[in-house]
Amino acid sequence: MNSKAVAVLGGGIVGLLCAYELSHAGAQVSMFDPAGFVAENASYVAGGMLAPYAEVEHMGGLWIDAGLEGISFWKDFAESSKSNLDFAQNGSLILAHAQDRYMLERFKSHILRVVGGDVISDDILEDEAGLFSGFKNYFVIKGEGHIHPRLTMAEIYEQLKARDVCFLNEACDPLVVSDAYDYVIDCRGMGARVDDETLRAVKGELVIVRNNEFKLRRPLRLMHPRYPFYIVPRKDNVFMIGATQIESEGDGVSLKSAMELLSALYSLHPSFGDSQVLEIRSGLRPSYPDNLPMIKRSGNIISANGSFRHGYLMSPVMAQAVSALVFGQENDYIKLLMREV
Repeated sequence: MNSKAVAVLGGGIVGLLCAYELSHAGAQVSMFDPAGFVAENASYVAGGMLAPYAEVEHMGGLWIDAGLEGISFWKDFAESSKSNLDFAQNGSLILAHAQDRYMLERFKSHILRVVGGDVISDDILEDEAGLFSGFKNYFVIKGEGHIHPRLTMAEIYEQLKARDVCFLNEACDPLVVSDAYDYVIDCRGMGARVDDETLRAVKGELVIVRNNEFKLRRPLRLMHPRYPFYIVPRKDNVFMIGATQIESEGDGVSLKSAMELLSALYSLHPSFGDSQVLEIRSGLRPSYPDNLPMIKRSGNIISANGSFRHGYLMSPVMAQAVSALVFGQENDYIKLLMREV
């Protein structure tokens, strides 16, 4: 049963985890990506937030359960890894300036209505109290977490090499190779647009800075009338700042977006005025019309795509569902993710 030959197309986090689950189950896996491994794709420049409750406005019900399953997977994976993946599960801090308090209250009310009050707290950490003393409008979402995308991708790649997964730095058409493999798993992200016209690109722009005067142990979201501004802490006083969600397939970061990101950051805490800018870049997130991930199957070709901004949160359950389909096993989330074509 476990001697299946499987081709995985795409070296983003979904493709890497599909290869991880399939190789763990005993499949002979070959990975294809023209950008190589580890590629600087949308997964590489992601924030790595694991926040199912914060996405409750369009990911309720079983999607939240799937997200919590994803957090559990990453916790176990990080604990068993030889390298430090910068994983933490300290919850998320949600803030708003006084003029945007209505947004905070509306968001909090929605979480309470859909999930309940058990995930909400008003307790901030001792070191946060000093940093955000000027903010009177905040709450904490318990149980959420974050992980470092680049370290995580590198760790999965090393583990796959140890399992003798074959890596091919070349493009691959799923139909062309479908006769050579028992299954083809298409995780090409926007590369699959040529075969799936329902996919669209949503550009996310980010800034990475170092600020030695600022400490943060969990992701922070600043409610904003135009975009959901967030900060994800990383090692060595490095912070990833993201916000923009642009319906565009264009590359690069606009001057307007960069200025808005940096000005919002400075409004959060004045120490960011002297911070060192390490990177400004963008990534194209593959997205379906409902902004929810989807698995499609046509013969021996299985597509796992449309992660939108939920790649690290949802990729564990997507990969486990794909592996279950390949080996004819039961899985709790196949019905949630699956579409037949």
